[in-house]
Amino acid sequence: MSQPHLPLFGILASLDAAERNAAATTLIKALAVLQNSHQSDLDPLAQDITEERLDQLCHPDVAYALKRLIRGLPSDREAARQGFSLALTELLIGLNFLTAKIVLELLLRFTEIKNFMKGKEERNHMFGRIFGFMSIIQSGLLTRPRTTEEDIKLIVDDLVEYSQEKSYLSECCHQVLVTMLPQIVNHPKSIKYIADKIFTEGVNTPDQLSVALTLRDHLDVINKQLPAEEQINWTKSLGKSWKNPVVLHPSNLKFLGLLLKEASTEEGSQASSSWSQNLHPVWDRILAHYFNAPAPVPQIAPFNDFWNVVIDSTLFDSSSSHERKYWGFQIFEKVLPVLDENQLPLVFTTNFMRCFVNNLSSEDRFLNKAAKHTMTAMHTKASANEAVRLTLITQLLDKNPNFDRVSRSKTVETLLGGLDVSHIQHYLQYLTKAFLQQDGPDFNSAERGKRVDISRQWSIDQMFSLFRNPKVPREEGWIKSILEFFLVHGFYDIKKADPKSKYSEAHVLPSPALSTATHEYCRGRFYSMMAELSTMGPLAIKNDHDEAETVNYSRKLNGTMLDGTFWCSFALNMMMDLQKNKNFGGLITLGDDAAKAQKTALALVTKIQEKSKKASKELKAQYKAFELLFVQMILQLYIEPEDSINILGELHDCYDKVFVSSSKAVNGKKASTAMEVEGGSEEEIQPVEVIVDILLSFLIKPSALLRHVSEQVFVIFCDKMTKTALELMLSTLKTKDNKDDMFGEEDDENEGEDQGEDDEDEDAEADAHNQSDDDNEDEESSEEDSESMDVDEDIDDDAPVDEEFRKKLAAVLNVQDDDDDEDDDNESDEELLDDDQMMAFDEKLNEIFKQKKLAKAQQRDAKQTLIHFKNKVLDLLELYIKKQSSNELVLELIVPLLSLVLVPSASNKPVHDKISALLRNKLAKIKDYPRECDDEHVFEILAQVHELAKKSPDAKFSGLCGDLSLLLVKVLIGGQDDKTAVGEVKVVEPVKRTRGSSKAKAAAMGPEEAALKTKQDRVVALYSSSLKEFMTRKNSNLSGKMFLEFIDRFPHLAWHLSDTLLEYTSPKAAIKSFRQTMAFTMLSALVKRLGNKKTPEFEPLFLETLPLIRKSLIETFEDALVVESAEGKSAGSKGLNVARLREILKFAVLSARMVKRTEDLKVTEIWDTDKLGPLLQKISEDARFNSGALRSLIQQMLALIGSEIKLPTGSVKKQEKQEKRKRALESQANGGSKKKAHRSKKRKVSSGSAKGEPVSTTEA
Repeated sequence: MSQPHLPLFGILASLDAAERNAAATTLIKALAVLQNSHQSDLDPLAQDITEERLDQLCHPDVAYALKRLIRGLPSDREAARQGFSLALTELLIGLNFLTAKIVLELLLRFTEIKNFMKGKEERNHMFGRIFGFMSIIQSGLLTRPRTTEEDIKLIVDDLVEYSQEKSYLSECCHQVLVTMLPQIVNHPKSIKYIADKIFTEGVNTPDQLSVALTLRDHLDVINKQLPAEEQINWTKSLGKSWKNPVVLHPSNLKFLGLLLKEASTEEGSQASSSWSQNLHPVWDRILAHYFNAPAPVPQIAPFNDFWNVVIDSTLFDSSSSHERKYWGFQIFEKVLPVLDENQLPLVFTTNFMRCFVNNLSSEDRFLNKAAKHTMTAMHTKASANEAVRLTLITQLLDKNPNFDRVSRSKTVETLLGGLDVSHIQHYLQYLTKAFLQQDGPDFNSAERGKRVDISRQWSIDQMFSLFRNPKVPREEGWIKSILEFFLVHGFYDIKKADPKSKYSEAHVLPSPALSTATHEYCRGRFYSMMAELSTMGPLAIKNDHDEAETVNYSRKLNGTMLDGTFWCSFALNMMMDLQKNKNFGGLITLGDDAAKAQKTALALVTKIQEKSKKASKELKAQYKAFELLFVQMILQLYIEPEDSINILGELHDCYDKVFVSSSKAVNGKKASTAMEVEGGSEEEIQPVEVIVDILLSFLIKPSALLRHVSEQVFVIFCDKMTKTALELMLSTLKTKDNKDDMFGEEDDENEGEDQGEDDEDEDAEADAHNQSDDDNEDEESSEEDSESMDVDEDIDDDAPVDEEFRKKLAAVLNVQDDDDDEDDDNESDEELLDDDQMMAFDEKLNEIFKQKKLAKAQQRDAKQTLIHFKNKVLDLLELYIKKQSSNELVLELIVPLLSLVLVPSASNKPVHDKISALLRNKLAKIKDYPRECDDEHVFEILAQVHELAKKSPDAKFSGLCGDLSLLLVKVLIGGQDDKTAVGEVKVVEPVKRTRGSSKAKAAAMGPEEAALKTKQDRVVALYSSSLKEFMTRKNSNLSGKMFLEFIDRFPHLAWHLSDTLLEYTSPKAAIKSFRQTMAFTMLSALVKRLGNKKTPEFEPLFLETLPLIRKSLIETFEDALVVESAEGKSAGSKGLNVARLREILKFAVLSARMVKRTEDLKVTEIWDTDKLGPLLQKISEDARFNSGALRSLIQQMLALIGSEIKLPTGSVKKQEKQEKRKRALESQANGGSKKKAHRSKKRKVSSGSAKGEPVSTTEA
């Protein structure tokens, strides 16, 4: 064969189907060209084609290709069989003169199984021959005229033999027969031979059934070609197990199910152990009778019967294996796409749903992935048709009402999210029908009533979950339907059915009647839905101008409809309308006081609604807020009448105070609010304070509805807040539960203890400094600290004795409390009790301990309620900070909240954590800060914050104080740090400034600049005072992070702290080396910040401070080189470690680089290089400061100050090795070898050791 075509045979074995197909196409086209160009004198029809005649009839390359393709069929290399059989089929189609006989001869010769072959080779030859048979059949060779009965029998005999010998070949062999049958219809005797060969014992396997169904399609044509005595008897071929000649007849379904399950079909026989994960091809032929048949097939069983018997009762039976259930899931996925919404219920049968839910419920289930795949198929089906989606939902819920919960999935929830509005209404009708019609077996009244209540509660929950589902498209129509359903069945009893009623709930009476528990459940869901609606904004904005305006102002208050009406007002109007309808009987009767309060409030609500239509935009929002409060309280009358009556009275008084009557308005002006009226008695309670008090009373109650109402109303009135109203809210956070003793809390016994020695203090402060560098680390450490503060609530060994509990025990035990009696216990006789007395004694003890346990539980619940209440108050404060960040009253929150955080308490830890988060993440980060404030008062707050910072229990609190201090400084100077001049303080040495120069400069400024300068000076003075305490007080609780953040945010203003920082860089002034290092670190941050901002007047000022910087550095380095005394204490004031010395050197290098920028300065004179250089060299040689990073910084400093000193590279150990190697080379150069020198040294050492003299291993 030609060389270019040979590589194509290798590509035919590729695992890539596209490559195989391309190679086969190229090869066949090339062979076709060659064959067309070949000329032969032989007539292919003259006689039978032998191999010799084949070579003459075909082009040599074509003959070679034919034989090689047949020879390659037994190969198991990659996908050789698929590729070679494909090319062979196409080649046989092109060679139309070939006969089946010659191809079969070649195939049998190249796939002959010999005795010496191993099992693998034998299996490969079998597969090769089967693939060859398939190529012959698919190429149409059997349909050619010269095909004989013997050729067909040869194929059939081999296929039947292989299927019987090797069970794994049975399916593919029978599939070859199924493919062959339609092509040999003109050979009826061959088909008769096949039937006799295969159906000797009837149809008992899926493979035989597949052949039988194909044979049945052509049976009439075949029998017409055979004599009567030789015709195929279909009933006999099926066997005795089949009760009807129609395979899918209802009487055959049970046997068909066992056959397709591949289970035992005869008593005493065993099922085949072979199993394949893929469905048998016969399933496609069976299902085609139901879904792809051109015309209805007579006498076959309906599809629902077929599914119930063959699939549900067989494959999904509880006794079926996992493998058969897996087949069932595959069949379900085959059927699902072709079913319409009317046929879907047929496949959601009992056994299938049980198996489906069980395997979805846990990932450990054997068929969990198969069930998930089936669920994905359901979603795919639902996405194509909304009606199918609704049917799927109803079927899943019918078979298992709690499908999502039991299966631990969100199948129903997801399906609901795809419904459109019209199908949501249909779904609600389905739920309503399930709620009303509860007919079933009547076991006994109690059991049936309980079952009905549970079923109806499920319907109610489904409606509520539909409303809460965020994926469901919301529309007012169906939301009103659910709200109306809950309201009617929660508050009213329908007397008789009225199909003409405008309320659909009255069209059909519930059967049986609703129980009290169901009414209460509907009522609870009504209030829960009102809570959800109160937070929901308008769903859309209409084009109408009036309605759009209504929505705009009502958007401040969520819970409004499209027309601006509150959902609660809509519900109240419906309730009032139902009270007038005689067909609805009220379930709750209000008392006289409640009814009177309701009547008064309803009249006032009507009045408010009328006034709000004519009011201005600002007043309209306040009217709507009062409307919301009154309506919600009227609804609360039905569940909490006493509290609601009192609150309604307070609201009425508050309303009268807020809105001044128009009749009292002067000169016909519009009504104004009392909040806007100036003057009046300062001691008079303001209306907003009453409103705040009412809102706080709402928060005490565990009601989500009242909480949402409180937040909405608070947002409306937060701009009217007064200092007293804020103090009222803050006072609730200071409330103590006085129950800490029952949790066994103890006072901190270590408060007055010292913090340890100086070195330990320094390490602790260094840790605190490092801790404060990262906010995340602060939070983690704070959590660990707070966890360590937690006290086990069950441990109360040291708690004070409950005297009342003690008296009760003493009364039961008949024990006196006198101490004398306790001493005489051993002398008294023991009084014995009989059984009855012991039983009574036990009952009394049990009752006492039960009461004690109940009291502790109540105390614990009360404490938890108080914590929740405080959290709700903090939520209101967060809303205030968000909405009124520019109000100066926001600053009034700083000190009270900081004071609460300062006092640690394990019982109030959640509240303290929330306060800290509120201060750090909300208040300290407000962008629209107050700009018009009383400066003196802000300074007082700033001073108080610094005082609280001095009491910081940890670095986290100190950092919080620092953040709030930055906010206050920003409020004072307006964030205008760039306007702060850095040149007003010229530090030549640390001396105090005179007042005269400052006044002269201030006099030259304008009034605004002078005022700003005064505020800046006061801020600097306050930070300077705190900085001095941090530097001088040994046990200061301040953190360096507080000053570093100030430097980073206000570098110009912080430069005025440079003289204080320079003072404490000296080792003589600093109390600890850590504080000295922090002074250098702060100076470094300050120089970097100002250097990066390129402030023009900064550079000369910095150069003037260089003498002080140089002096501090020299003193620090000299102090660091002081050798420790014999007592182990440093002879100097303080000692430095490597880390702190590295920070100091970083500042020194930074300062030297700043000097390097100025070319006209003499560096050696400025830095006193002759003195500073040797000091740096000594530090690098000191073993205490052995660090490569430290020596690198020293080398940089030496280069920057113009020193010629060069430090040796590498670590100290490396330098010692280099020195040792140098001495060895010197000794070798003097005449002795390295080995002799080593020996002499060794002898010297050994002789010295023998004499008992100490031996030194190092040299100077």
